[in-house]
Amino acid sequence: MLIANASPLARDMSSIRKGFTLIELIVVIGVIGILAGLLLPALSRAKERGRSIKCLNNQKQMGLAMELYTTDHKLYPPGHVPGFTQWDLCLGAYAGGKGSPLTPEARTALFMCPSVKVQNNGTRLNYAANPNVFKEVKEGVPQVAPGELHRPAETIVVADALQYSADGSTHAIFWGVEGSRGAAIYWNDGLEQSGNKPIREGIDLDQVFDTSDPAGAVLRYRHGTKQVITLFADGHAGRFAKGQVKDRNVYTNY
Repeated sequence: MLIANASPLARDMSSIRKGFTLIELIVVIGVIGILAGLLLPALSRAKERGRSIKCLNNQKQMGLAMELYTTDHKLYPPGHVPGFTQWDLCLGAYAGGKGSPLTPEARTALFMCPSVKVQNNGTRLNYAANPNVFKEVKEGVPQVAPGELHRPAETIVVADALQYSADGSTHAIFWGVEGSRGAAIYWNDGLEQSGNKPIREGIDLDQVFDTSDPAGAVLRYRHGTKQVITLFADGHAGRFAKGQVKDRNVYTNY
């Protein structure tokens, strides 16, 4: 009733006050932008925490498969047997994959890290094995028996690591990882007195490398604030930040 009896000018002013001014719109947009800037990094961190937990669970499942394998065979699986099989195919048969370790169908999504930055074109494998435990088996180089390891609770057997090649394949073992002296750990010639020295970090990129380039087969610190997730010889999984992996975590000869 009051509006109806108001003057034309009052009615016009009432109509104007129902909208937003340009300045008000700019302020609202600015506030939304600030909130988005604050929330998006937090959302991204939350997503990565979820991927990190998934990766940790992947490796815990690999640990269970490894225990089943070692119970049956009294040996750790081979890291690689040229033209025959490798560790992930052996464990896949105990982790929901096809029962034969001679076929790629033994692999499942378990062997794919959710935080990987490059999509595999072929082999579904984003983890690699310590060649000092999961050996590259050939003449004169047998598989390792659990009793041969002196420190299974601190010896890494599998970790975030891989080497991409253009055809999408990856190396099964991280032969590009170097100990504190700068020598490849593949040769397992660590020194006990250097056991607490950190390994060399190497290049940390998910990208295509030539298969002959050992720089491509190092550990990948993909998670959170540059963490690598690892599986140990006793079956538990854990995390390391850069600089925390020591010689004693990758050598087994002492």
